[in-house]
Amino acid sequence: MNTMKRRVSSALFMCMISLATLHAQSDAHFTHFREVENFYNPAAMNRDSRLNVVASLAMQMTGYTNSPASMFIGANTAVPLGKMRNSVGAGLFNETIGLFTNRRLLFDYAYKIGMGKGWLNVGVQGGVMSEEFNGSKLKAETSNDPAFPTGNERGTVGDLGAGLLYVRGEWWVGASAQHINSPRVEFGKTEGKTTRMDIEPTLYLSGGCNIGLRNPLISVQPCFLVESDLDFYRVDLSVRASYQFNETLLYLGTTYTPGISVTAMVGGRIGDVLLGYAYEFYTNGVGALNGSHDLMVNWATQVDFFKKGKNVHKSVRYL
Repeated sequence: MNTMKRRVSSALFMCMISLATLHAQSDAHFTHFREVENFYNPAAMNRDSRLNVVASLAMQMTGYTNSPASMFIGANTAVPLGKMRNSVGAGLFNETIGLFTNRRLLFDYAYKIGMGKGWLNVGVQGGVMSEEFNGSKLKAETSNDPAFPTGNERGTVGDLGAGLLYVRGEWWVGASAQHINSPRVEFGKTEGKTTRMDIEPTLYLSGGCNIGLRNPLISVQPCFLVESDLDFYRVDLSVRASYQFNETLLYLGTTYTPGISVTAMVGGRIGDVLLGYAYEFYTNGVGALNGSHDLMVNWATQVDFFKKGKNVHKSVRYL
């Protein structure tokens, strides 16, 4: 798996930086991909016209030195144009892998179209991607080796994405493409050569539904995420069982990733705040005790842009 190849040891990074051209899969994986869906698909917004703010932290292969740590913070909401058919979002992504740091600043726009008994969101994404290599921490066997940079090298490039999301009742399906402009990051020079990092376009397919049971307090939410750059692929099959009473929700779930891992997750919501934790047990030789931790917090609140001249705050007499 290409993602694993980027994330094993610092020795790999020392070899990579000596090459003229690098090929990288830049998208991190978040176990709570359902909550950070617009990280993968810019159309995954405006499901309920609320303001959504989400943060997720993934610490992968924690038993290894220089293991990856990824963080995403994003927000999205519907805007009062065309009867709330428009939605906008923004996000900040930061990932460290050994001596490499990958950052993305992204902006999303989507337009909602009625289609049959459901609706279709068409989304586009634009942003800036930067790659940084910290050569000051590099420990080469030969000091002052000109093949390895000794300072911080950084490159920046524009990044584009697009996606679709169709929602009908209790089920949804989405498709998106990230890095469709095949961005090339150029940074640093070693022995007169500029190091280039090529970011391959990545395709995503996702979907899920909500299944109510005979007990109205319990429901089941299966969902999936498929990722591929036409060279490698990853499939995540996830299911949760939720218990909800008034504004309180608790859930337990699991995710199966064929050939890679099995994940256990737990979480809950009180009021407008949803918290989640997951641990990924690798099954491909990395080892269960070298697994990955995933933390997520999501805050959502109803925003009514159309109340003109009205105080939307509750009176203290009713608090």
